[in-house]
Amino acid sequence: MDRQELLWRQYQQNVDLYKFYMDLTIKFNVFFYAATGAIVSYVLAQHNGNDLIQYALVLPLVMSLCFGCFFVYGAVLMGAFRRDIFAIRDALQLQVAPDVRVLSVLLYVFAFVFLLIAIGCGVLLCFANGKF
Repeated sequence: MDRQELLWRQYQQNVDLYKFYMDLTIKFNVFFYAATGAIVSYVLAQHNGNDLIQYALVLPLVMSLCFGCFFVYGAVLMGAFRRDIFAIRDALQLQVAPDVRVLSVLLYVFAFVFLLIAIGCGVLLCFANGKF
């Protein structure tokens, strides 16, 4: 196998990996918002009868902090991934390559939203003894 063929395979693998990361980002968000929405709506609906129900908010709070950190980490790593794709593009003398900054921006935006949700869950958790 010659160098040109190896570069093409690596390029294709990187493009497929980029598509996989984009898909995984969307799936993470769908799962998170479905679980968080269900838990928060249940807590808000049932908060009068049970004092312990407020602790259900700990799960979305922890999930949002973990996912936020994970997404920031992924966004930071996308810089190296981008450099690799563009180095292969140059070696193959191609005109264009997928710009993975779109995924980086999405990861940072979602991480920021996760932080806001963690703050919101924390506020609800701290003030759950009173009326929402």
